[in-house]
Formats: sequence, structure tokens, C-alpha cells
Amino acid sequence: MKKILFTGGTGLVGRNVLPILRKDHEVAAPARQDLNLKDTKEVEDYIKEGKFDVIIHSANPNPVKNSRFDSESMMLEDSLRIFMNLYRNRKYCEKLLYLGSGAECDKTEEIRGISENLEDRAIPKDIYGFGKYIMNELALSSTNVYNLRLFACYGPFDHESKFITHCIRCCLRGEEITIRQNCMFDYIHVYDLAKVMLYAIENDLEEHVYNVGSGQRYSLFEIAEKVRAQMSCTKPIVILKDGWNKEYTPDVSRLEAEAGLTEQFLSLDDGIALQIMHERKYWYEEKSR
Repeated sequence: MKKILFTGGTGLVGRNVLPILRKDHEVAAPARQDLNLKDTKEVEDYIKEGKFDVIIHSANPNPVKNSRFDSESMMLEDSLRIFMNLYRNRKYCEKLLYLGSGAECDKTEEIRGISENLEDRAIPKDIYGFGKYIMNELALSSTNVYNLRLFACYGPFDHESKFITHCIRCCLRGEEITIRQNCMFDYIHVYDLAKVMLYAIENDLEEHVYNVGSGQRYSLFEIAEKVRAQMSCTKPIVILKDGWNKEYTPDVSRLEAEAGLTEQFLSLDDGIALQIMHERKYWYEEKSR
């Protein structure tokens, strides 16, 4: 059993992963009022006193869910300040795992089956991707910091703006499903992300960066069709812009070769079925409040 400090316990990842991690490990997931991740001394004291084996950094400033981050510079500063407050205390734990993002690969270009190596990629132009790019460089130069580079993740309590939840809610409302522009994605269910985290916690890792995805490519239109079929929805799927947007898929062969997890992952159809069950319950409860 490992003693773990987990940040971001109230987000999509935290709400779903924490119950799974706690089956086998002792996990502290302090709320904001209990630990200010932007306070350098407070973070250092908390880590020293906690004597954690592993730190998992999942907290992520998000302008979609928090109006405080309307300013891009504030989002970048907060994101990097929090990361650095953990990074500078890496010597007090066995390993620091954090959730990176496919955005660090520079989303202005196609991201099609991309490897972990970013040497031939441009530095991201967007603030979010730039912050994650800096974290990735720090992980590569460390001895015990590991980037779980997450692409598209979904699961219970996902934000309504996220694509699979958007499709389901369109069907629940009896509306057509809208897609801004079709493109190829690799979606991993949050329960499968938990399996990756457990492997990273319990095993010595060979590399410092791992692309995290299902290894399966689907177009947004194909995903919308799966949702519509499972929900017996007769409303059409409407693509608002012709042509294809840039792809967003990783090469997960490094993770698969080392951990061999993809055969244990949920199929997209099964993951969508779980998401529909959750949304049917949660959406109606939310609507009745």
C-alpha cells in the first residue's frame, strides 16, 4: 500500500479515480480550503508532514468551468505555480505523476498517432498547451517526475460541453446532435485512466512520458451515431462546418509495450453505455432541482 497525495479531487478525474485508488492505497485529497496549492510554503509543509510515497497532480485550471481564468495569463501562472510547488518537493516522494495533455504537441498541426517525442514539433502557441509543454520538459530532465499525457477522456460527471456528454444530452432533450466540424479522436474512459494510474503507482516506470489513450480512432460523427443508436434517438446529426478538422490521436505503443493494459480497457460502445446510464440519472436529477 502506498501513501498518496492527490490534487484535483473534485474534477472529472478525481471524482471517478479516487474511489478506485482508495481500494488499495491510502490517499489524501485535500480540498482547496485545506491546502492552497499556490502557496509554496504551505505545499512544502504539507508534503513533508504527510510523508507521501507518490504525488498525483490532477488539478487543472480550466477556463470552461471557472470564470476566474478568463485571463489566459492568470491560467498559465496558476497552472505553472501549482506544478512548480509540487515539482520542487519531488525529493520528498518516490515519484510525482501528473496529467499532461495532447495540447503540448501543438494543436495547430495534425496530431495523428503522435509519439511521445516532441523534438520535431513546434512549441504550442496556445497558453494551455505551452504550460503543459514546459511541464513535459521538466519531467524529461527529472529522475522521478512522470507525464501521463492524456488526450481525450470521458466519464461520469463530465462537463456538459464535452462531446460525448453533449451528444447524450441532445438526445435526452430530443434535439439534433450538433458537431462543429468532424475530426478523428481517441477517447479513453476515466475508469481506464485509473488503471494506468494504478500501474504507474505500483511499478517502476521505464520512461518519463507516456501517451494515454485507448488506441482506437473514431470520428466525432461515428461517436455521435453510436450514442444515437444506443438511445434510439431519431433526431439527425448535423455537422456545422464542411471538411475535416485536425486529428487528435496518440500512439500508445509505449504504454502498451510496458504495461499491456489496452486489452483491459472498455470498448467505446461499453463506455458510452455507462455514460448514458449516468446521464439519464444525473441529468433528470439536475433538471428537477
